Amino acid sequence: MFYNIAKFILKPIFNILYAVKVQGLEKLPEDNGYIVCGNHVKAVDPILIGINLPCNISFMAKNELFSNKLLAFLLRKLGAFPVKRGQPDLKSIKTSLKLLKEGKNIGIFPEGTRNKTGELIAEPGIAMLAIRSKRPVVPITIKSDYKIFNKTTIIIGETIFLDNYYDAKLKNEDYVSISLGIMKKIRKHG
Repeated sequence: MFYNIAKFILKPIFNILYAVKVQGLEKLPEDNGYIVCGNHVKAVDPILIGINLPCNISFMAKNELFSNKLLAFLLRKLGAFPVKRGQPDLKSIKTSLKLLKEGKNIGIFPEGTRNKTGELIAEPGIAMLAIRSKRPVVPITIKSDYKIFNKTTIIIGETIFLDNYYDAKLKNEDYVSISLGIMKKIRKHG
């Protein structure tokens, strides 16, 4: 309920400020329980994605955002959950898997942080979660210079299924490689 109210309030404001156009809504899976992942340049990226997709998305957000009690309260009401960056975080992995099992959608930025260099990077977590949960990945590209009233395009790509890896014994470097492949598909539209 809170998520939908926030979306109702924020969508017209942000879509006017950033002149947002969305392409590819028809490519979204019919059933919920998928992983939304996109490129991450500015802090506003999860807001732009969250308000413009018709489904609710529980975003994985850096742990530091939850140190402020008011912000933590708002983020939790919006379905966000914390992740400790730069290290394996079992709690966030378990939360992600639980949400996906319940048929909820999660949002992750595979780069692990805002990428200001344009270098192709990806953490292994997106591939690991998609394979362990046996859920598809929806790649999203945000094309924007993030200047007020300049055009921002959100492009939803073809859903990625990783079912050929479900029974494979994978190492960390395999997950990194698969995650980089997902990032390449996100970048394809960039």
